[in-house]
Amino acid sequence: MSTTELATALPAPPLEASRRWLLAQSALLALSALLLYWIFEGTDLDRRLAHTLFDAELGLFPLRHNWFLEAVMHKTAKQVTYVLVAASLWLCWQGWKGRLSWLPPRNALLAALGMVAIPLATSTAKLLTARYCPWDIIDFGGYAPYLGLFQAAPQGIKAGQCFPAGHASTGFLWIVWAVALRPAGLRAARGALAVGLLAGALLGTARMLQGAHFLSHTLWTLWLAWAVSVSLALAVRADLGFGDRRRA
Repeated sequence: MSTTELATALPAPPLEASRRWLLAQSALLALSALLLYWIFEGTDLDRRLAHTLFDAELGLFPLRHNWFLEAVMHKTAKQVTYVLVAASLWLCWQGWKGRLSWLPPRNALLAALGMVAIPLATSTAKLLTARYCPWDIIDFGGYAPYLGLFQAAPQGIKAGQCFPAGHASTGFLWIVWAVALRPAGLRAARGALAVGLLAGALLGTARMLQGAHFLSHTLWTLWLAWAVSVSLALAVRADLGFGDRRRA
């Protein structure tokens, strides 16, 4: 059964408030995309920031093989995410069965799909772009040129697959809960948003310190997670109204 068929089979929430929220989110997504494009394609901010983390004398990023960043923030964080997502999918199943008053079935479906779709969309976008990691770029001791967002890789060089930031997406995937938990109240939605932003920022920053990603890679990943969450909310016709304000 497709997502649309699943959504159709469930009772639909009131649409007016949802329409207003979706229109506002769509406008914000469009404006933020233009802003990100203008900042990072119109300036050299990415490389300037990366140069502050690069040791020109040694010809490398000193923190590339840092134990804490690699073992804890990269490998362990990824494994912890797998466990947390599995536990969250169980919660989604409970919501889907109507056993959780704070997570309506449509919103449980939204959360479950979002936790899978956000990393998947990030991986797919990597295949559609050609951007390289900082440590692969000539400016930082690598072999490849710095490419703009829509530039193709030069002939004879394999296209990069470093954009968007895959590791940051394992943190930003929790943003979908900020949408799914709106019926639980403002406080719950804001809490989920804070968790998603903090997790994505920490994981994205760790990889930037290692020279694995530019700042734009992380911020575009945040934008993608946001866009996927809003799109899925529309697709499954999730309940986007806030619940009891006393819980906010």
